[in-house]
Amino acid sequence: MKKTWQPFLILAVALVMVVVMIRTLAQVRGAPSDQDGEEKEEAIKTPSRVSVQNGQTVITVDPETQSQMGISVTVLKAVTARQQITAPAVVLSAQELVTARNNYIAAQTALEKAEASVQVLQQESDRLKALYEENQNASQRALQSAQGSLRSGQADFQAARQDLTLQSAAVRQSWGGVVADWIIEGPPPLDRVFSQRDFLVQVTLPAGVALAPNTIALEVPGSGHAQAKLISSFPRTDSRIQGMSFLYIVQDYPGLAPGLNLAARLSVGRLMHGVLVPEQAIVWLQGSAWLYQQTAPGRFVRRRVPDEMTLANGGFISEGFPPGDRIVTTGAQALLSEEFRSPIQPED
Repeated sequence: MKKTWQPFLILAVALVMVVVMIRTLAQVRGAPSDQDGEEKEEAIKTPSRVSVQNGQTVITVDPETQSQMGISVTVLKAVTARQQITAPAVVLSAQELVTARNNYIAAQTALEKAEASVQVLQQESDRLKALYEENQNASQRALQSAQGSLRSGQADFQAARQDLTLQSAAVRQSWGGVVADWIIEGPPPLDRVFSQRDFLVQVTLPAGVALAPNTIALEVPGSGHAQAKLISSFPRTDSRIQGMSFLYIVQDYPGLAPGLNLAARLSVGRLMHGVLVPEQAIVWLQGSAWLYQQTAPGRFVRRRVPDEMTLANGGFISEGFPPGDRIVTTGAQALLSEEFRSPIQPED
C-alpha cells in the first residue's frame, strides 16, 4: 500500500514547488512595472506652470526659473506726452547740396579774383593819372586805357558779386535759411551730411497742421525707430499731400538710405497722461502687441496693449495700464513660449 501512494506524493510535492517558483518569478518581474507606474503617476502629478484662474491664463514661475529665463520686472511710471500723428517722410540725397556748395565756392572764388583785379587796375589807373597831371610823363592815351580796364574790371566784379548773391538766394529758396548758411559757411554739420554720417529728411505734415516738434521718431523698416531733430521749415511740399514741409536731420541708422520713404511720428496733438513702456517689453502675437503683467510674486498674466502712439524711446499707453503696474521688461518672449508650451490646468 505504501508503494502505491509514493508516486502520487512525489508528484504533489513537485506541483507545489512549481507553483512557488511561478509566484516568485511573477513578483520579481512585476516589481519594475510597479515602479514604472509609480514614476509615471508621479510625472503626471507634476504641476504645470500654466493655469486658468478667474478666466485669465496665469503663468506661475518660481524665483529660480525666473532667473534662468532672464525675467526682470519694472514698475510703470506716470508720464505726460502729446497725442501723435503720422506723416510721410523721405530721406533726401546730398548730391544737390554738393552741387550747390561747389557752385557757391566757384562763384565766391570768381568774386575774389575780380576784386583783386580791380584793386590792381585801380592802383595802375591812379598811378598813371598822377603822372599825367604832374609831369606829363604818362600819356593821355595810356591813362584812358588804364581807366577803361578799371571800368571793365569793376563790371566783372559787380557781375561776380551778383552771381554769388544769386547762388545764395537759390539755396535759400530750395533748402531754407539754415542749410543756406551751411552752404555759405561750410560748418561741420554739412561735412557730416556729405559723408552720410547724418541724413536730411523731408517731413510733410497733413493739411491744417503747421506746428512741427523739435524731435520726431522715424520708423525705419526692419530696424526700429530713429530720432530726428528739426532744422527748419522746408520750402518744398509733397504734391500728394499739399501740407507744410519741414527739414529734419537724423544720425546714420541701420537701413537709412537716400530716397527711402519713411513714416514719421510727431507729437503735435493734445496733452495726455499715461505710462511709457520700453520696446523690449512688448511681444507680438497674431498681429497684436502684448505685455506680461506681474499680478503677484511669481505670477504673470498676458495683457493686450491698446493701439497707442510710439515715442522715440518706447510705447506710450494712456489707458489700461495705470502707474504702479508691474510689467516684464526682459524675458517676455520666454514667458510667451512657456505659455503655449505647457499644458493648461483647468480652473479650480
